Amino acid sequence: MEITKKAEYAISALLELAMNPGQYISSKEIAFRQNIPANFLPQIVALLGNRGWVEGMRGPGGGVRLTGDPHKISVLEIVELIEGPIAITKCLSIGGSCTKEDNCPLNPVWKKAQNAMLAVLSQTTLADVLEISRLKNTGG
Repeated sequence: MEITKKAEYAISALLELAMNPGQYISSKEIAFRQNIPANFLPQIVALLGNRGWVEGMRGPGGGVRLTGDPHKISVLEIVELIEGPIAITKCLSIGGSCTKEDNCPLNPVWKKAQNAMLAVLSQTTLADVLEISRLKNTGG
């Protein structure tokens, strides 16, 4: 299953909030800064808020701010919050309908690739992505 733009937008929104710790930022401003279509943000922010990673404040000076620890939020958690469990092939997805699993020569390859992908995504935190972003922006 391909990771959708919606999951990427969720990561970008959290990244924007992590770059501005403690500050409330309007959804409109997050959308502008991260080039996210504004119509996606309410859904994304609601999911992130339900998970306890962000909180909103209404009124002047309001917006959304990060409440979760960027060092404890993995990219995998963000993606799975938006997408549900992810798999690189349909036969590895939950409820997958592979009838040849026992005889499929590719099954061990797909499982190895799946495990590697999940390991990278689970070991990469929002703080790691923030650091990568900072290094790219400073030419480092």
